[in-house]
Amino acid sequence: MNFLKKIILVLIFLFPISNSFGSVTFNQTETFFDDGQDNINGLTFNDDGTKIFIITSDGGGEDYVSEYTLSTPYDISTRSYAGDSERCLLDAPDDANTDVAGTQGAEQGGDMAFSSDGLIMLTTNRGTSGGFNDFVLKFTLTTAYDVSTCSYDSVKYVDTDALQDGATDLDGTTNLDRVAANKHYLSGIAIKPDGTKIFLNFNDASGDDKDKDSIKEYTLSTAFDLSTMTLETTAIQLHATNNPEGMSFSNNGKRLFLAYKAGKHVAQFSLPTAYSLVGAVLDGTATPLNSSGSSFSLGALGFNGEGLKLYVSSFNTEDIFEFDLACPFNIISGKCTSITENSDRTGMAEAQVELAKRTINFSTNSALNRLKWIRRNKDKQNLSNQNIKLNFSNSLLSSLKAVPISSFKKISTFKNKKDSNKNYFYWSEGSISLGKVGDTSIASTKEVNTNALTFGLDRLTDDYGLEGLAFRFGNDDVDVGSAGSNLDSNTYNIMYYSSSPIKDDTKYLDKIFGIGKIRSDITNVLDGKSLTADRTGNQIYGTFKIKDEYKRDKLTFIPSGQFDFGHTILRGYQEAGTGAIEVEDQHIRTKNIRATMSVVEDLSSDKYTLKRHGKLEYVAELDRSSNFKYTYIGDGSVKFNDTLHTGALHNLNGEIGIDIIFPEKYSVFIIYERNHAFGTGYTDNLYIALGYLPHEDTEYAFSLNGSDNLMSKFEIKKNINGYDLTFNLNDDLTNLGNSKEASINLNKVF
Repeated sequence: MNFLKKIILVLIFLFPISNSFGSVTFNQTETFFDDGQDNINGLTFNDDGTKIFIITSDGGGEDYVSEYTLSTPYDISTRSYAGDSERCLLDAPDDANTDVAGTQGAEQGGDMAFSSDGLIMLTTNRGTSGGFNDFVLKFTLTTAYDVSTCSYDSVKYVDTDALQDGATDLDGTTNLDRVAANKHYLSGIAIKPDGTKIFLNFNDASGDDKDKDSIKEYTLSTAFDLSTMTLETTAIQLHATNNPEGMSFSNNGKRLFLAYKAGKHVAQFSLPTAYSLVGAVLDGTATPLNSSGSSFSLGALGFNGEGLKLYVSSFNTEDIFEFDLACPFNIISGKCTSITENSDRTGMAEAQVELAKRTINFSTNSALNRLKWIRRNKDKQNLSNQNIKLNFSNSLLSSLKAVPISSFKKISTFKNKKDSNKNYFYWSEGSISLGKVGDTSIASTKEVNTNALTFGLDRLTDDYGLEGLAFRFGNDDVDVGSAGSNLDSNTYNIMYYSSSPIKDDTKYLDKIFGIGKIRSDITNVLDGKSLTADRTGNQIYGTFKIKDEYKRDKLTFIPSGQFDFGHTILRGYQEAGTGAIEVEDQHIRTKNIRATMSVVEDLSSDKYTLKRHGKLEYVAELDRSSNFKYTYIGDGSVKFNDTLHTGALHNLNGEIGIDIIFPEKYSVFIIYERNHAFGTGYTDNLYIALGYLPHEDTEYAFSLNGSDNLMSKFEIKKNINGYDLTFNLNDDLTNLGNSKEASINLNKVF
């Protein structure tokens, strides 16, 4: 069986899967001739795509790295030649290494690679007929990606004898001088970003051992130190004489690409482990076609930053061809990879899930903030005691205070239900939220900015509670990564809320039910190009909260428990642009359990009602995943179903705030809140709310006041549009037969 597997593997490499068109689409051709050279070998970009570098040879034995600036990142049509003074001459001192002394002019520049910081450049020099050596040159740059500042650092001779696995030269010797056979000369180079791995490919040009084209892996015990470079036993044996040239990795190191001169195609390998040839699998090959539909011999190879464009040079010409890819770092149909391999892409998908949950949370909070304010100031809202007072200084009559106040609650302060329904309270809340979700292993940082306005009205209920309706309009803006990706959303929510006493006047059950609408503009920026889409969504959600109150002097302690639930359906959408995806409907569930301790301190004066308050809350987010289903528009052969994990199981929220009620019946509260998701990120929230009780509302109240001499006063008061209509009856309880005083007064204070 193992023998059969080996035969199949050899056949795959001898007759590779071909995909002449597949996911590769011609875009443009540009001719690089400004520097006077006649050949393009290496090809690479700087970190932001504003520069392209090529290795050229003038045919006179001099090789250079030439620099071009791009006014539009990765658009080679916008190039401008930096000039001869900005080149790097690929030359080593004759005495740098005895193996290469005096041979520089006989060698030919092959390929190049930069360190991730742009301060180290590695190039290959390959032996030609009459040449004896292959080697890697290291140059240091004093300014990142400025090749004019290059200086020779060191050289590493590549032992060709060790690469041929005991093969002999045509003359039967083993010295493998390659003068006659021109075997196994070095061409392409690729590096691991941290400088601990170097990959080289070798070209068997002719001879009896032509099945020796290969990609070799080297380990550097010290990063970028060529003297510590050792050959690994793992290699990709290509088993075909196709003359490999340029080589490049995907950003995550799990795909390797190789350009063939003779084969006129690009090979794609998948690597189970990043930057390791162990277990490498050939996905297939694709043949790029020029504008006339013809294939051509390939030289250098490279990609743009996000892997949505492929660049190859035509061997022994001055042309570079640009191709669009259906999906990042893939040239084979059916081999697209998940968007989770791109941190900005993943961040945008997560941002949409977080938006749905955040909208439910913030909308619920606006209603809860209102209910909490009502309870903190219930003495000003006629919600419990109904302005009924029993006050006696006489020790005997003071015992009347023992009569349960609840018995008086049955006496409505309103004449009938119809009148009670007129007693509406109007309020509004403005909120500002700033948050950040940090980098993860798969997603970029997200900066969150949410602004909202909430308008509501509520009224007293017959069970001495409160119910109301609120409308919230919010704008949610999320910046993903640093390239310009953005999620801009408008949210619309309508909520019914209520609060009812349980058993006594301190325990309450709060209920919230809401529906919402989401409208989002999605912009994914990849290599300076925007992929745009619109998305809508619908929400339904609710909250149950039980709380109690314990008073200690001017302090009130309020423990509470809360359960949140919700369901959001985000509708499918289709992006426009290179590498675009089509997304299916997405379902997002919300389930939270909260335990909270709040404290209220009464600091009221004769003129103002002033209270400050705070809370500490633990939140367990029970449902933190959602499936993101999509296909690439340019290659719909594979459907993806990525499970996105957002938020954190454990969360801690803190809050401080202040309430102010003015004599004119206006009220205001201000709340600052910090939400911290352990291991994920945080959100800072600021709420400012205004309330108003209309003057046309009327209130009834009566009081019975006693004195030490058993004088009593019975009073009924009605307020009409700011005027106090009062009926007073004063009586001496020691003389039951005679009324001392009765009066009717109408007053208004200006």
